[in-house]
Amino acid sequence: MEENRRSDEKYCFSCGKVLHDSADSCPHCGANLNTEIQSVAPSSQSKMPQNVISDEVFCRHCGSAIHKSAPTCPKCGGMNMSTTSSGMIKSKTTAGILALLLGGFGVHKFYCGKVGLGFLYLIFFWTFIPGIIAFVEGIIYLTQKSDVEFTRRYCA
Repeated sequence: MEENRRSDEKYCFSCGKVLHDSADSCPHCGANLNTEIQSVAPSSQSKMPQNVISDEVFCRHCGSAIHKSAPTCPKCGGMNMSTTSSGMIKSKTTAGILALLLGGFGVHKFYCGKVGLGFLYLIFFWTFIPGIIAFVEGIIYLTQKSDVEFTRRYCA
């Protein structure tokens, strides 16, 4: 199924239907695709198949049914949106540019949700060591294959 996937498609985590990559909500079930998944309640999803369990979500990459607590999809390895700290995938480009330009102050760490490290960078910015480390991190961030992989490695 993964080899037939078009680059402008994704799957709804709530009902598993194919969506356009730019969709913010599912036209089939109405799920908001930019928020963290709490649970899939069959009563609120009238178009959902009857055999779906309330602890089940669908992979946004291949459409397979997975448990909402699974960190990745066992079929394609895609990251489960409900397991990220904010429920959203962070942009590797945004984090990389923040690291290159304002990394000495730890802005890229705050962006990724690593508040403790962000404050550590902020406390020691005057030594220029955080700036050097952030420059290297910015290059690493920008060379990641995808935003999903970046989020899984550095923002989860």
